[in-house]
Amino acid sequence: MSDRKINMKRVRDAIIWTSLIAGVSALLFFSVIRKSNAKVKTLVVNIVGVQENEQIISEDEVKQILQLAAGKTITNKNIKTLNLRKLEGKLNKDKRIEKADLYFDSKNRLHARIVQKKPIMRVIEHTGAQYYLDEHGKQIPVTRGSAVRVPLVTGVRDTFSTGFLSADKPSKLKKVFDIMKYVAQDVFLTSLIEQAHIEQDSVGDIVLIPKIGREKLIFGDANDIEAKFDNLKIFYRDGMPKLGWSRYKSLNLKYSHQVRGMLANPAVLPLIKPVMRDTLTAELVKSDYNKQSIHH
Repeated sequence: MSDRKINMKRVRDAIIWTSLIAGVSALLFFSVIRKSNAKVKTLVVNIVGVQENEQIISEDEVKQILQLAAGKTITNKNIKTLNLRKLEGKLNKDKRIEKADLYFDSKNRLHARIVQKKPIMRVIEHTGAQYYLDEHGKQIPVTRGSAVRVPLVTGVRDTFSTGFLSADKPSKLKKVFDIMKYVAQDVFLTSLIEQAHIEQDSVGDIVLIPKIGREKLIFGDANDIEAKFDNLKIFYRDGMPKLGWSRYKSLNLKYSHQVRGMLANPAVLPLIKPVMRDTLTAELVKSDYNKQSIHH
């Protein structure tokens, strides 16, 4: 084949490919123009990863934020007049939202995909102020209609600040947060703990209130969190079924390798054999001083 024929073939192929690219580009261009001139058919809000009774922000509230940010009704508005990045920014400024994404589908529907923050505790300060804290220690406002079942924390005298987790100043709020974060990561403890209270005496123990049983759990400070809860689980597993769930008015978790139970009726002593776990034993003894039963 001569060089002339080869060059003509290359020119012909180049013309064909150029025409194809130009045609596709034109189709895309007119498609974008037609899409931008189309009107928003409807607004679809999807709050992902939560059940209905776990929402801290509702679909109606998301729609209201978008309507206010757009300046008027979004539906029937030209798509090209909407600045999605600006609208996403408005949503992401809401303290209840972790991340918001907006996009259009092929049917001109505007979708708002909302990932809300995950509260792990609800705080009531001594002043009466209320707020949630999420798993990162960020504050979430309590709004009417929010129905998130998380442990309640009372007796807090520390005023919330955004840097309370990293501050050098000792903080009861940080200590109770560390405990409740551990609780939130444990299925058994999440189903057990209903409330945490910071005592107002000179010691300031953190006391946990279970959903079942009448005994208070005196946790103390935030040291040895895992070990304290392990001791509690052992006691619930091996001790309570034999001793009875209504025998104690408090369980003290502050001491190493033991759970001290304050009897609700000290005149009636429980009878139990030692409970073994590895090299640890659990036994009950009567204290003439404070009528406690001691597990160690």
